[in-house]
Amino acid sequence: MDEEEKPLLERLDHWLEQALFYIAAILLLLTSITVFYAVMLRYVFNEPPLWAEEAPRVFFLWMTYIGIAVATKRGQNIRVTHFIDKVPARPRLILETFMHVMVLIMIVVLFWYNFPILKLQSGGVMLSTGWNYLWPFSALTVGCVLMFFYQTRLMIGAIRTYRAATAGTGA
Repeated sequence: MDEEEKPLLERLDHWLEQALFYIAAILLLLTSITVFYAVMLRYVFNEPPLWAEEAPRVFFLWMTYIGIAVATKRGQNIRVTHFIDKVPARPRLILETFMHVMVLIMIVVLFWYNFPILKLQSGGVMLSTGWNYLWPFSALTVGCVLMFFYQTRLMIGAIRTYRAATAGTGA
C-alpha cells in the first residue's frame, strides 16, 4: 500500500512516530556531545562549563520519555511473554487487558502526581542555563500523554486481534 493510499490518521500516526524517533535520536546526540564537551573542558583545559550538568540532564530526560513513548507505540516495552504465550486465547485476552489497564493506571498516577511538582517548579530557573525548571519536569507529562495514547491503542489492538482470531471459530 502506497503512502497516499493509507488513511490520513494512519499517515499522521506514522509521521508522529518518525518525528518522535528522530527527536529522541537528536537528543541522544546532544547529550553525548555536551557530556563529551564538558569532560574535555573539565579534564583537558581545567575549565568546566557551568551548564555541564544541567543541560545534558534535561536532554536525557526528554530523550528517555520520548523514547519510552516510541517503544510503547511499537509494542517493545518490557514484558515477559513466556507463560502468557502458552495460555488459550480468551484467558490470554483477559490477562493482556488486565496488564494494559494496570499500565494505564500507572501512567495516570504518574501524570496526576507530576502536576504538583510542575506547580512547585514553575517559578524556578536553573542557575547555570537560565532555563525554567518546567523543562526537565514537563518531560514526564508529555511522555505520559504519549504513553497513555499508545498503550490504549495496544490494548485495543489486542482486543481486535482476539476478535479476528475467534471470528471464524465461533468461540
